[in-house]
Amino acid sequence: MLKWSPHIKLKWILILEAAFAGIYISLTRGLFTVFLVSIGMSIQEISFVVFFSSLAAIIIGTIMYKQPNFMTRKVKIKLLSFHASERITWIFMPVILNSIAISILFSIYMILSSLISMFISLVIYGSLSEEDIRDITAKRTAVGGVSSALGFGLGAFLLAFLPENKKFIYIFTLAAVIGLISTIIMFLAELRHLENMPLPKGVESPEKVFSTSLFLILLLFSYNLLGIFWTPYLMRKLGGTASLAALINFLGTISSIIASLIWKGRSLKSLRLALILNSFSPLIIWLALIPYLHIPISIYVSFAFTGANFLGAFLFANYKRWFGAVKSSILLIIVGCLAQVLSAVFGISVRGNYPLAFLTIFGVGAISTIVAIITLPEIAVIPEDTARLYSRILYTNSVLGYRFAIEISKEVIILTLKLIALSVIFSILYLVYRILWFLIG
Repeated sequence: MLKWSPHIKLKWILILEAAFAGIYISLTRGLFTVFLVSIGMSIQEISFVVFFSSLAAIIIGTIMYKQPNFMTRKVKIKLLSFHASERITWIFMPVILNSIAISILFSIYMILSSLISMFISLVIYGSLSEEDIRDITAKRTAVGGVSSALGFGLGAFLLAFLPENKKFIYIFTLAAVIGLISTIIMFLAELRHLENMPLPKGVESPEKVFSTSLFLILLLFSYNLLGIFWTPYLMRKLGGTASLAALINFLGTISSIIASLIWKGRSLKSLRLALILNSFSPLIIWLALIPYLHIPISIYVSFAFTGANFLGAFLFANYKRWFGAVKSSILLIIVGCLAQVLSAVFGISVRGNYPLAFLTIFGVGAISTIVAIITLPEIAVIPEDTARLYSRILYTNSVLGYRFAIEISKEVIILTLKLIALSVIFSILYLVYRILWFLIG
């Protein structure tokens, strides 16, 4: 009888978890924008939902970053509890059609989702070598892509044939059941080695972490913003159908499967090509005025973004030796949530101004590419020593600017409070004076 080592067993559990989770995510988060558009929400309302939910996730992530010991105690119980609770949340989503209630429920989902992502990342970063992290990242992406493609295909079929007023009730309930299967799979994982994991006392190269985080925030900001505007642009501006939007997601997912297999074996420097290709995505989408042209475009966009996103994950896998598995896993989630908040704020302010939106997405994507190729030594187009210097300059100026802003903010707040107190005192004196004048007069 073949016996697997704990190392191999864990990798298979992570792959199978991603397989069922892919179907679940494609039928829920993948169709969430379609759901919001179908119930009449505007881009501004959709952005509000994303903003508040992402802000809640950032708060949780920040707390976890400041109190990382929470992540290293009762790891398995916490992971399974968050994992199951997140799935059950979607059962209630289509029943509550009030925008505020949906925002609250989706915020709960985002908090749970962020915690799950932190713990899954901790399992990967805390259990595997850098080479195995790259391998499992690519395999989870590929397997998750296959299952997501099945999920999007199923979603497109269900959207086309289910009754209009109950389609999302059926879809989200089915997704929750499938998602709970991935929870059962994670129950099989042996995670005792993560209990009370030691935390690094310092950061060896903070400028590297800062530059990589900034690059990822900009990259994900542009991609999330594209996600906010693409579906409404396709359905409202170009007249595309909900089933076409689902089909685009389906084919984009197929593309990400192929991309993960191609990009995973490439060197970090070769991923610069993915960054460049990704930066042109919003312009291509904006200029394609025929809805069905967006089908091949989605293949291009997913292929490019998969490679660009791999760069961030691979860099953090490299840094986790001295940055630590716990903080690496938490920071990755905080970065993603920050990008979502920025994209939501922009979506709220821009509303339906599609030209401005797509030009901004293009500009932010281009800046993320520039930041990567001049401040990250691993992929820089300039000498590595020069890239390190630029990275240190960027980090130092940002920290000094942050501290200066904090000090200025403190002075402004203190001065404001003093002026308010002085105004209150003068008001009280004037009131006393008027009362005395009235009594004496």
